[in-house]
Amino acid sequence: MSLLAPLALLGLLGLALPLVAHLLGRERPQKIRFAAVRFVRPREPVVTQRRELRDWPLLLIRLLLLAIFVLVLARPVVGSEAAVAVLAEPHDAIILLDASASMELRVDGRSDRERAAEQLDTLLDALPPGSRVGLAISDPRAPSVTLRELSDGAPQVRAALDGWMRSEDHGPRPGAWSLSEALPRAAALLSDAGTDGQDRPRVIYAIGDPTERGLGSLPELAAGAVTVVPVPTRGQPGAEPPAPPEHVGLRELEWEPAPELDPRAVRIRALIHRYGPGSGEGEGEGDEQLEVAAALEIDKREVARTRVTLEPNGDAAAEFTHTLDGASEGARARVRLLERDDDPLLVDDRRHLWLTATDAVEVLVINGDPSETRANDEIFFLSTALGSGELAEGISLRGLTLDQLEDRLSGKQGDDPLAEVDVLVLANVRALSAELAPRVNARVAEGMGLWITVGDRVSAKEYNARFAEVLPLLMREAVYAGTAPGRTEARSEGVAPVQLSHPIFEGSTADADGDIDLGATRTRRMFLLEPDPRRGADIAAAFTSGAPALVTREYEQGRVALLTTTIDRDWGDLPLRPGFVPLATRTLSWLAGARGHGRGSVVAVGARKTLDRAATYSVTTPSGASVPITPPREGEPAIFEATDFPGHYRATARDSEVERFVVEFDAREADTSAVGLARAQLGDESSGESGTVTIYEPRWRELALILLLLLGVESGARLWFTRRSSGG
Repeated sequence: MSLLAPLALLGLLGLALPLVAHLLGRERPQKIRFAAVRFVRPREPVVTQRRELRDWPLLLIRLLLLAIFVLVLARPVVGSEAAVAVLAEPHDAIILLDASASMELRVDGRSDRERAAEQLDTLLDALPPGSRVGLAISDPRAPSVTLRELSDGAPQVRAALDGWMRSEDHGPRPGAWSLSEALPRAAALLSDAGTDGQDRPRVIYAIGDPTERGLGSLPELAAGAVTVVPVPTRGQPGAEPPAPPEHVGLRELEWEPAPELDPRAVRIRALIHRYGPGSGEGEGEGDEQLEVAAALEIDKREVARTRVTLEPNGDAAAEFTHTLDGASEGARARVRLLERDDDPLLVDDRRHLWLTATDAVEVLVINGDPSETRANDEIFFLSTALGSGELAEGISLRGLTLDQLEDRLSGKQGDDPLAEVDVLVLANVRALSAELAPRVNARVAEGMGLWITVGDRVSAKEYNARFAEVLPLLMREAVYAGTAPGRTEARSEGVAPVQLSHPIFEGSTADADGDIDLGATRTRRMFLLEPDPRRGADIAAAFTSGAPALVTREYEQGRVALLTTTIDRDWGDLPLRPGFVPLATRTLSWLAGARGHGRGSVVAVGARKTLDRAATYSVTTPSGASVPITPPREGEPAIFEATDFPGHYRATARDSEVERFVVEFDAREADTSAVGLARAQLGDESSGESGTVTIYEPRWRELALILLLLLGVESGARLWFTRRSSGG
């Protein structure tokens, strides 16, 4: 506690005034004449004074009243050190406020967001007169205040912050907007405002939590010349930050079909993490184990529970199995932690999924060399591999000839054959016509997978002309093994070990006892490709000569794979090898993974969701509200931006096509570990002092209220004593 006007305490000398008033206010004696003393000779008068105080309770009230009035004039304050970088000098200041989900952490009954609002209020009081101030919030949707004079800017900053925090529709949401991402926007507010004809220092005061993604992500300077000053919600810059309280959250949630249990069974796995340790007393803190309960809910109905034990800063996996009993529409699933009402960070205690047991990957195979003899048919070995592989239960396989595909694409018969396709396989197919090939390229850009396998019917010139924009690498020519330079002695080509770093083979082994055993494969013929590092192609498998065997590429939202030999026995024995089944199924799974059809994609809070089609949608939010969405321009896919709250979302097009996705809290925001913050240092452009300054929180307002209360008490007491002395 300190006083802004300590000389006002001289007013306490005035406490003598009520005492003098009470002494001088005694009643004067009155002379009363009566007959009995008429003939008594008067003697020398004796003067006496009575010094006893009367109405002493009233005296005490008045003394207290005067003392409080003097203290109000002295302006008592409670001071705390804050990182104000420019002292006693007008400057331009932008206050950057952290709006990320980690600010929901509650410490001692208050969230970091509430503490940040208090820091902002006291910071505004501490800025020197003549400064200009503005506001930027890390949430892109939150309001901002442009730089303006302090007398006008401070009220607007307070009003904008208060309105944002109180708003139900456009207020704080659990997004992952780090301060470093919002820093350029704050610096732009300083630049856009200009200098106003004065050469003031420029400072950005960043108010947030002392975490790696909070204040710990900020540099000392922004835009090369603007000082960035961290103002932590807990602790002080340059000092050891206080340890955050312990909390528990769901870090990951995933699911997969479990056909070995039941055709409609699913398996859900949740990863629970214990962030800490805490600093208080009780169960789950320090080095003790903590037992946590989790529940699985399907369509808002709890169907299973489990318990896990967590070590400090440790993970534990919770697994549920459930048999779905609904239609193929999809079930809303949620895993949430139980008995965690006292958890300091509740936003990470639940995660969401869309589940379906009958959703299959739609695969359309175009057979370029059909045969009535199954063993000689182009796609016999591929269909057999897919039917016996790990994806057999989740694949819907259809076949068409090239003529049938072209007739349907041109509208001569049936609907669009690519409308519901997740993966298109062109197996030794001549190139589509110049009018129809762009339809395939467009579907790949929208997210469809494309697998091209070569053969005698494939022309490098035509494929390069029709599919150049999606091919991983352009084709050169088909050659026989042994015709390449330096390979005249070999009449067949082997396959080198696959690239286990490629996503197709993630988690696999490539030796003789492994998952992908292609070591004995012999190929007599293959297509050579034009090397081009600009296309971003990845080689998943190669021949022993180094020529690519399986090359892939991601094109916009889709994926493309090119196998430079055949999937039948015409050019080699690849389909006869044990590794062909996992090669086929894993390649198909990777190609289909771009769409994630039916399972529902995951979108972060506040992120944009691009829907699959250029159509009008109606999106149902977790609250049940229906939001209409139209494409921004003709021919472009619709975009949904109102991803404000975690939960299940369902987008329905006018033609009844349904897309499902979930909006989820970013697990990175759950890491509230404190990091040390250095004190800000001003650059050479500032002529003011640098360091810290005391921010004062006034206390005279409370004293003024007590003063008004005592005035009422004094008036009542004076009236009561007056009536008593008059005998009323």
